[in-house]
Amino acid sequence: MENNRRHYAGAMTRIEFQQRLKEAKCVIVPIGSCEQHGYHLPLDTDNIIGFNTAMMVAEKTDSIVMPNVNYGQVWSARKFVGSISLSNSTLKAILKDIVMSLEQFGAKNILLYAGHNGNSPAIKDLARDLASEFDYHNIWYFEPSVNRELFSLLESKIPCGCVHAGEMETSMMLAISPESVQLDKAVAEFPSLPKDAKYRPISWDEYITVGSYGDPSKATADKGEAFVKAAVDDLVHLINDIM
Repeated sequence: MENNRRHYAGAMTRIEFQQRLKEAKCVIVPIGSCEQHGYHLPLDTDNIIGFNTAMMVAEKTDSIVMPNVNYGQVWSARKFVGSISLSNSTLKAILKDIVMSLEQFGAKNILLYAGHNGNSPAIKDLARDLASEFDYHNIWYFEPSVNRELFSLLESKIPCGCVHAGEMETSMMLAISPESVQLDKAVAEFPSLPKDAKYRPISWDEYITVGSYGDPSKATADKGEAFVKAAVDDLVHLINDIM
């Protein structure tokens, strides 16, 4: 609990939060999604991974993590039951209000952390808008990077093994929140991306059925720990290097 009160804003009183803003290197705003993740992972997957990795980063950099933004832009998966998609404009409006509140309270640096890749275009665009409109230059944006050297751990063929709800993401969930994973329900699917996918908007329902990629049954907690550690270390290095 004491550790939470040092790094998680949601566990702090307003007096504690005010003091920590003066000390903390940055304030991390995790932005996830409510999105289908196949038959074996929960709709909360991006929120769970994003928030927990953000907390690990905060502990290593003496930063603060804000309560998770639990909805995001999930256009590609919007036709699958359970996916709740915000438009980029709605997501930007929500995040703008959050950032302006934090700026008002004196946050040194604000890191918009995309726990869901679909949020990345919106947060980058927002950071540019805030720099232009308010001259805010303490807004950073980041999405978890993937250490390609770790692909050697995956048994599913690439790229399916490292895509949505596949072996890699399922492994990360087994490492972070094993009770949320129903591995016995995992179904392998190796879809072929349409040839024109780079040139027009195509929903996933046009070429996948299960809603996950690769063979999630190959996932293990040990693999997940390696991927989580790499993602955390990368962001820790970034924060310590540039902030």
